[in-house]
Amino acid sequence: MPQSNTVRILDGSTFVVSEDTGDIEATPSEPTGMFSLDTRFLSRWVLTINGERLNTLSYDDLQYYEARFFLVPGMATHYVDAKLSIVRKRAVGGSFHEQVTILNHDEKPVDLEVRMDVDSDFADLFQVKDEIVNKKGEKYAEAEADRLRLGYHRGNFRRETIISCSRTARYDRNGFAFTVHLEPNEQWSTEIDV
Repeated sequence: MPQSNTVRILDGSTFVVSEDTGDIEATPSEPTGMFSLDTRFLSRWVLTINGERLNTLSYDDLQYYEARFFLVPGMATHYVDAKLSIVRKRAVGGSFHEQVTILNHDEKPVDLEVRMDVDSDFADLFQVKDEIVNKKGEKYAEAEADRLRLGYHRGNFRRETIISCSRTARYDRNGFAFTVHLEPNEQWSTEIDV
């Protein structure tokens, strides 16, 4: 993962620490994620378009509880006259909400595969701080028709992350995806709740 700035938003005991693209890829040395009640509920949250990671044009932490990320696909040399741009707007307030908007600036229609890869290690803050990566207990992921359920249990202790979208998505155990067709100068958007 290339070195990037981190962006933090918080509300009460819920906070998100991400890269400046809005992506989350937690590692022992990069303790990013969505945390609530001293537990990391998202340890992976990576947006791709046509299998490609996105690059940051800019980001803005609007308030302490919300941020926006302005992104483009491709290499840094494609920033000028980008044919697509992506805006991620997120907020926390007891839960996590993200809006993804894609704009087609081209004179031609475009077909896109928009995917969010997700995971949760359900690490507590002490495990994150102490860089403990092996957690006892069992993780599970269940793709349902209208949501993705990530879970962890150990004995009677249980935690779950439930992810749903405002648009119809294809859910699998590793995330969710959309097939998007955009006409010239058209935009597409979805709301994601965690």
